Amino acid sequence: MRKVFFVITLVAIGCSPRKEKNEYQTLVEYEGHYEYLGKTTIDLVASEFDTVLYAVLDNSKYPLTYIEKDSFVNIRNNPVVFKRDGSGKIFSYRSGGQDFKLLNKEFEKMEMFPRRELFGNADNYSYGIPENKNDGLVSGDLFKEFSNPETIINMVKETIKGNFPEVHGILIFKNDKLVLEEYFYGYDANTPHQLRSANKPLIGGILGIAIDKGFISSEKEKLLPFFAAKYPNIDNLDDRKKEITIENFLTYRHGLDCENNNADSKGNEMLMMQSEDWVKYTLDLPMVAIPGQYSSYCTGCALTLGNLVEIATNEKIEDFAKKYFYQPMEITNYKWDFEPNPSSKNTFSQMYIAPRDLVRLAKMFKDGGIWNGKQVISKDWIIKTFDMEEGDYGYLWEHKYFVIDGKRYNSYLASGNGGQKINIWPELDMITVFTGGNYNSYELYGKSTPPNEMIPNYILRAL
Repeated sequence: MRKVFFVITLVAIGCSPRKEKNEYQTLVEYEGHYEYLGKTTIDLVASEFDTVLYAVLDNSKYPLTYIEKDSFVNIRNNPVVFKRDGSGKIFSYRSGGQDFKLLNKEFEKMEMFPRRELFGNADNYSYGIPENKNDGLVSGDLFKEFSNPETIINMVKETIKGNFPEVHGILIFKNDKLVLEEYFYGYDANTPHQLRSANKPLIGGILGIAIDKGFISSEKEKLLPFFAAKYPNIDNLDDRKKEITIENFLTYRHGLDCENNNADSKGNEMLMMQSEDWVKYTLDLPMVAIPGQYSSYCTGCALTLGNLVEIATNEKIEDFAKKYFYQPMEITNYKWDFEPNPSSKNTFSQMYIAPRDLVRLAKMFKDGGIWNGKQVISKDWIIKTFDMEEGDYGYLWEHKYFVIDGKRYNSYLASGNGGQKINIWPELDMITVFTGGNYNSYELYGKSTPPNEMIPNYILRAL
């Protein structure tokens, strides 16, 4: 999933003017654990680092714009107004026509500093070789694997200074060695991170396993017959829709009126998420092209393919993935509830995986589906996964390249809202992994997430 809106919504991180110290103390008044939509809760936390009040939901930070005492606005310029009792203490806030009570002033606050111990002293950062953890990742020295490693060191320092805000993790795996592993804002190696849309390519791999094991004969099969029993009446059914194959959904060449980045598309994921059944909503969309004609990025495709695995295997995709995807990789520190319906409106049916395990998964894909001598996904499926045209999609992976000083650097990309980036660089024998919290940065502010600057300007230049 690429975007989400909340009643307390976003302003661009770092866009609010820096306030004086005493204004930070004023913001502390609004801190607390509050009621939120759908019987959930939300935390409001004042940041001493940048003097902004943040709403924190599912470990995701969304800044509020200060207007005047007790008054803030969200990205839609709707007011967020705090209420005080007779003694002057805040007891609730009002937004979107609803009141949300303060439940507790004492709560566990999210870390607001990139590196609290280095605040104001980022140049004191000292590189260290990543720890060997007997997880299949061999550690290496950044200074031995890159010809100009100082650019990467500078990138880490800039992140500590806050110049690349809300980057939560940076990992670089070069020449079969983990040479950089850095975390920020309280995250660490053991924290499973939300992937947003970066989990789509992993669903593609899980589907590949289902085909490898014979639950589905081929990705060339027609898609709709698998859903005939579950959805006997598909809307907008015509000859073009009947011809959609599983592979058409894997490559986003579906022909449906579905484009995430087009607000006018009927399949835009924000409209899909308002429906009661996200898979049915996707399959009901009208056709606008012949399947296979051109690609159009559509969240509903990956969700439908996840549901296809469940139909074909007759078990929940989480259980199937645990047996055939995660256990062979010896990955246990993850979370996944795949529910493509409104019960997932805050979690988006996404996976939560620790960053080192993302490196391991990327290495398995890079190595032809093999992990520690075990064939997790068939080599044939991996070859087809990465058989993609320039700037287009393979089996839910994207071809992403950068041109620097006339030289082109190619990668296979799994990307998610907020700055989740898993890049496999086959020509460089390298994997880069970023996790982050810059949610909706492009859709709302027209700004790219930090990794899109950090990769070409620091990592690739270190080569």
